[in-house]
Amino acid sequence: MQENTTQKTLPPDETALFCEQVAMVLKAGIPLGDGMETLARSYADSRYGARFEQMHMSLERRGTLSAALQDAGIFPGYMLAMTRIGERSGKLDEVMASLANYYQWEAQIKTSVKNAILYPSVLVMMLAVVIAILVISVIPVFQRVFDSLGLAAGSPASAAMQIGVGVGKGMLILVGVFALALIGVGILLRTGRRESVLALLSGILPPVRRVNARLSTARYASALSMMLAAGYPVEDAIRLAPSVVTDEKHRRQAELAQDELLAGGSFAQAAEKSGLFDPMHEKMIRFGAAAGKLDAVMEKLSGVYMSEADDAIHNVIAMIEPTLVAVLSIVIGGILLSVMLPLLSVLSAVG
Repeated sequence: MQENTTQKTLPPDETALFCEQVAMVLKAGIPLGDGMETLARSYADSRYGARFEQMHMSLERRGTLSAALQDAGIFPGYMLAMTRIGERSGKLDEVMASLANYYQWEAQIKTSVKNAILYPSVLVMMLAVVIAILVISVIPVFQRVFDSLGLAAGSPASAAMQIGVGVGKGMLILVGVFALALIGVGILLRTGRRESVLALLSGILPPVRRVNARLSTARYASALSMMLAAGYPVEDAIRLAPSVVTDEKHRRQAELAQDELLAGGSFAQAAEKSGLFDPMHEKMIRFGAAAGKLDAVMEKLSGVYMSEADDAIHNVIAMIEPTLVAVLSIVIGGILLSVMLPLLSVLSAVG
């Protein structure tokens, strides 16, 4: 089934709840079909009711949860890939429990970002209204005063007036662009274009690039750890692991590791070839492979990179408010210039 890129994905908190419910069904030994039927009934009155009913029917028809989730079209790509790996490794209950924790964490991050953006954004929008009133209603009054005083169009007072009007309009454009960009990114992040938007932001903003890199490596290491612990041959595990990396750049790096291993290299050489891991962690992988503890090493590295991603995200959140305050300061300066320059010019002319 082709993915509809305009279809909204399930929010992280609801995704976490769904994963937790599926994990409970599996751990309780309830047949997945019966559990999904119950879930479809519980979501019947929600806006996603039709999607859950479609998922239940797809599970009955196709027999796998991953196929049913894909047909529903409302779940993130990372969740779909991890579900497939969980089914193949026989650890679907563990995977769903892990995904529940992951999406709870993502929901918390989303809330933190909203809180960091909301207050400064409201202030910026309120000041935009003030600027609009100044440019549309107040400054033209000053212009009429100039005209009544008979000041020449090229005089310093008239030039100051034009500067004030230009600054005011510039601030309006700045706030408008900021608002449109914020709204556009927010909408796109809720659709199937989420990964493309994140990739674009990664190319523009270094902090987002760091977060994306750490998350991609954490996901890759987690998938490898799970499959290796389940007894998968290294060759099969490294062939399947790139599917959990949703970022195109880092997926290509994971595929480089696959090519290196299948060409006859060791797993440690493949990890170094990918460039996904830090040099110190590459040594850990080499030692883990030599000791036969590669699954434990990858599990450890997954936790390390997830922790680093969490720290990087909180650093980005901490930068949001000062950045918006800086924008706010520029707007306030624009307001002062747009009012004071014409006012001073009028007072000078009257004097």
